[in-house]
Amino acid sequence: NAKLHTDPDGPHAGKPIRCLGLAGAFHGRTDRPGRFSDSTRKTYLEHLASFRDQDTLLTVEPNNLEQLQAVFDQANEDGVFIEAMFLEPVMGEGNPGMAVTPEFYALARKLTRDMGTLLLVDSIQAGLRAHGVLSIVDYPGFQKLDAPDMETYSKAINAGQYPLSVLAVTADAAEIYRKGTYGNTMTTNPRAMDVAVAVLESLTPELRQNVADRGAEMVTKLKALQDELGGAITQVQGTGLLVSAELDPAVYKSYGADSAEEYMRLHGVNVVHGGANALRYTPGFGLSSEEVDLMIDATRQALVHGPVKAASEAA
Repeated sequence: NAKLHTDPDGPHAGKPIRCLGLAGAFHGRTDRPGRFSDSTRKTYLEHLASFRDQDTLLTVEPNNLEQLQAVFDQANEDGVFIEAMFLEPVMGEGNPGMAVTPEFYALARKLTRDMGTLLLVDSIQAGLRAHGVLSIVDYPGFQKLDAPDMETYSKAINAGQYPLSVLAVTADAAEIYRKGTYGNTMTTNPRAMDVAVAVLESLTPELRQNVADRGAEMVTKLKALQDELGGAITQVQGTGLLVSAELDPAVYKSYGADSAEEYMRLHGVNVVHGGANALRYTPGFGLSSEEVDLMIDATRQALVHGPVKAASEAA
């Protein structure tokens, strides 16, 4: 796409090429997704020569309409072509549980289309766990909006364990593909397709509703725990069953040795981390209210009885 637009006979002939992502976003560890990932950029710049002298990533704050408009206005003024915009419908690592609004997505769709920029929605983390549906254009409030050019799925559709990822593309985006530009050792195979079909067939209306109901219950009960503990938890947010609790960084570590995450795992509840210093909850879609209570109590135990930073370390 970038070549077609910036070649000598293209609509943006000769323009320098930039990419656009959201502040704090994460899209993967491999080269191209890594270059769109703001959350890991500092580490990559420090340790990877391939990122040296690379200043191609533009970022906007999620849901900031003025910033988004300004980035495209500035690109037009400076004679810059934005080859693609990546966004997570619900952030999974950089700011777990934070969802983009329909208004922000609609503006992104308009501005990318006007410039010829590809819009890629990264639903690897959000997948089915945000609303029990795969695509952002099936989310509540998004159903009447145009689809992105590309959308990626993996973790939910592969039952959380089988090596399967999916790239969905529009007909227009498919026409851009050229044979020989992509290959994959672990490519599509019948067993992977069987896993995906089994997952999709298991999505009953009741299970979809459970994603929404238990997610809302988790947020409500984590906020109650936040009030109960008085400062240990600084923020709670979530969309469906992608929920996070940000911890006071002066007192707690969310990951690594002697962390709240490690304590909870050692005591039987599997959580991961994300955000600046958050516990990230990504439970199964069949979660019960009793299991929600178990997770809340495990969080309480970790923050009350688990490891805290030494006074010298906190200072």
